[in-house]
Amino acid sequence: MTMTGSMENSFKQALKKPPSLRTAEDLHTIYCHFYHMDVLSHLREHQLRSMCTSARYERHEANHVLFYPDSISTCWYTLLSGSVFLKDHMYLARCCFGKQLGGRRGCECITLEPSEMIVVSRATASLSLSLSVSVSVSMSPDSVQKNTKTQT
Repeated sequence: MTMTGSMENSFKQALKKPPSLRTAEDLHTIYCHFYHMDVLSHLREHQLRSMCTSARYERHEANHVLFYPDSISTCWYTLLSGSVFLKDHMYLARCCFGKQLGGRRGCECITLEPSEMIVVSRATASLSLSLSVSVSVSMSPDSVQKNTKTQT
């Protein structure tokens, strides 16, 4: 899905609002964007709607540490732009990472360039357990490279 600048802006503005202050229009904007993201396409409507109520937007400069090995997993991420380095792999925009449910992270994750991302809390992630399993398999860095090669 290609979004216009104003659609992208309204999506980001909606995600920047505290969840308790989001309007029905904000939730609809977030839902529509999630619905059209390939990486989330296998999720059911109720899972996407649940994510809309707690997901948030974050932007970090290059070399920002998102989490450390001893950090407790409380969320997972979808990159909107930029890239991160995690466990000897580079993740690019439109990939999900950090999807484990609970426990210590066991590794460091760092932004390689200015990066924008959607952050989904662990409470929502547990509702979307299928995302954790399915995206780990379908969106591993190797499969991203394979998908990219087959599309060119």
